[in-house]
Amino acid sequence: MDNQQPVIYSLLPNSERLRHIREHVIHDINDIWQDGDVSEQIEHFKYKQELKKKFSFGSIIGLGFSLMNVPFGISSTLSIGLVCGSSFTILWGWVLFSLFTLFISLSLGEISGKFPSSGGVYHYSSILANEKYALASSWFTGWYLVLGNWLMFISYAFGGSQFILSILGIKSQDYKHDDLFVLLLYFLIITLSGLVNLKFQRQLEKINKLCIYWTIYTVLVMDFLLLIFSTDFHDVKYILTNFDASRSGWPAVIAFFVGGIQFSSLTFNGYGMIVSMSEEVQTPEKTIPRGLLVSVLVSSLTGLIFIIPILSILPDLELLLDQNPDIFPIDIVFKLSTKSILVSFVLVILIIGSSTFATIGSLTTASRTVYALGRDRGLPFNQLWEQVDTMSDEEIVPKNALLLSVAVSFLLGTFSMVSSTAFNAFVGCAVVSLNAANGIPILSSILNKRRKIRGSAFKLRKLGYVINGFSVVFILLTIVVLCMPPSRYIDITTMNYAVAVFGLFTLMIAVLYYVWGRHNFHGPLLDTDEQAEIAALATALENVQPTQQQDQDDDQFVLEDSEYISHKTPPLDDDTDTLFDISQSQASCSDQQIFDPKPKNSN
Repeated sequence: MDNQQPVIYSLLPNSERLRHIREHVIHDINDIWQDGDVSEQIEHFKYKQELKKKFSFGSIIGLGFSLMNVPFGISSTLSIGLVCGSSFTILWGWVLFSLFTLFISLSLGEISGKFPSSGGVYHYSSILANEKYALASSWFTGWYLVLGNWLMFISYAFGGSQFILSILGIKSQDYKHDDLFVLLLYFLIITLSGLVNLKFQRQLEKINKLCIYWTIYTVLVMDFLLLIFSTDFHDVKYILTNFDASRSGWPAVIAFFVGGIQFSSLTFNGYGMIVSMSEEVQTPEKTIPRGLLVSVLVSSLTGLIFIIPILSILPDLELLLDQNPDIFPIDIVFKLSTKSILVSFVLVILIIGSSTFATIGSLTTASRTVYALGRDRGLPFNQLWEQVDTMSDEEIVPKNALLLSVAVSFLLGTFSMVSSTAFNAFVGCAVVSLNAANGIPILSSILNKRRKIRGSAFKLRKLGYVINGFSVVFILLTIVVLCMPPSRYIDITTMNYAVAVFGLFTLMIAVLYYVWGRHNFHGPLLDTDEQAEIAALATALENVQPTQQQDQDDDQFVLEDSEYISHKTPPLDDDTDTLFDISQSQASCSDQQIFDPKPKNSN
């Protein structure tokens, strides 16, 4: 016993372990510090370019603007903010949600700047996840994205039909909506949106740009008319601090988050869908991230400009919430503030116009998502959904993918006649699905230390970890809050069943993956052979004539209308020619191009 050595300190790391730990810590810190310093390296995919690159930067902003749909989104969810705190919840909930939506858009923008693809977030999930989980991650993200797109399209169309019929409530305080009329009008809106996307593809560029002007002028005109006709105004303190969550039953903090997030979520939900347009814009690695950022910033500012005047003239909550639940509170605000049925009617028409743009835009992105997932064999009968057709105006459209989206919308819309509670759960599930689809690739990027997105054309640099981290936390918070009812005073008909519907969809997706998906779905086809770079070089050299500037050590070709390309070559014998062959199979060029870096003199 006397010779036994004490072992009490054996659990402490020795100097070698400390050195090893220190090296890893320093390496990780250097990784973070140097994050974003890698030169631009854009990845490409092995897909045939079938859709035309017809959308401009302005059009992408317009599409994002229409998908977020500020006037309609705020107007249709105003009652949630009123129940959960009134002015304070509506104003500061919007500000908070805007900030974190900006973080999420920056995170998605950085990834899309590295991997521009119409597959969007489900392609990102496959590439950024560990190889073991890549296929399953991509599968679930892809299906969440498709379901979210479909359900968002349904929510815009159905909400628009309810909003149109609620015009009748402006004149009659006893208005009660008829479910059959709402459904028929819903079918009409879906049909018209389908026809616009099918027959007027050439005009979508103009429609998206028109949405920007329509939305901004709608907000300005509404603010002007409300402030001109109103006679009673609240002071600044009321707008900034008034809080009344007595109708929600939740503690103040919970009521604020439930009201602020649910009120803002329908508006700030469609921005991530525009990455599905990556194959239809020039330089998508730059256009899509900028479009995401600008559309979110403009929507945030537009929302504030719209919200503050409404809060300044807000009537008593009893008039807005307790008298007639079938009338949108915004309709009552218009009627009581302007004291004119005609002016109120004009204001509602402006909002209906905004919802029309949102419905058309959401169907556009839904059809592209179905097309991309079908192309990767993520949908049964994928040959149908990956097919594109040339229409009468010579525009190329994923017709079958578009018709499938319309058919699903018709089918799910009929649930509104069976159970309004079940249908509302479908609509709530749209926001949950899209948030889950956005969160998976961002989380995968963090877990892999952001290494795979280095070289993006849109860099977050040293702020990347912070922005990505806040994005994931807020997405998780949003999903939890969206599954809660705005009020604790609920029964079986007013309960929020979004979590049940989302869980059911997730179970169905998992079963389909086990039975069919894992054997057929292949995920994104990333061009690991860098064939796209070879093709780009061949295309650049096709239409230009090089002029020779020789040096003893370097051979340089200066392209007449481009920057020069430098290439060092080894010494050559006098009678030896070195040929550079860019073949048709590698560069997708129609003719073989052979260049001699040391052309012989003509004399």
